[in-house]
Amino acid sequence: MSDSEQYVILEGVPSPQVYHDLRKLAGMTPPPLEAVPKSLANSYVSLVAYERKHMLNDTTPGPEQDAVGMGRLVGDGSLFLIMVDIAVHPEHQRKGIGKRIVQRLVDYVDEHAPWAYVSLVADVPAQKLYPQYGFKDVKPSVGMFRMKRGRRLQDEVQEGAEKES
Repeated sequence: MSDSEQYVILEGVPSPQVYHDLRKLAGMTPPPLEAVPKSLANSYVSLVAYERKHMLNDTTPGPEQDAVGMGRLVGDGSLFLIMVDIAVHPEHQRKGIGKRIVQRLVDYVDEHAPWAYVSLVADVPAQKLYPQYGFKDVKPSVGMFRMKRGRRLQDEVQEGAEKES
């Protein structure tokens, strides 16, 4: 069975705990758990990847089955969308799951919000993934962020960005 046949990607939302844990396992900053339910509920579209061998059928994960990957779009659903949370569990990385999730999200935008400006922020290891799907550097614009929680984390991110320049 090929890697693409080993996994099923479904439209849906992971549980808040699975979302939190998957971000952490994938090396992404885990958000405050209390903020996750509202965030997930406000997704424009959310995709979740599962191992096929644990599925009850083609569209139903097993009762104790956890997600092995995920990705979301947030935004106004028409003109401005942000691709976020492209995360794959380390034991399932390098099997095309992240690529399949990004492709499905791009296809969703093309069908449902063809005029949307879709933006994202990519960690350094993932920066080679997104140009394959039409994403371009925003230069001469500059990406920025603001995060009220965790000023120390914000300072660490800024220091890391300065070291890479």
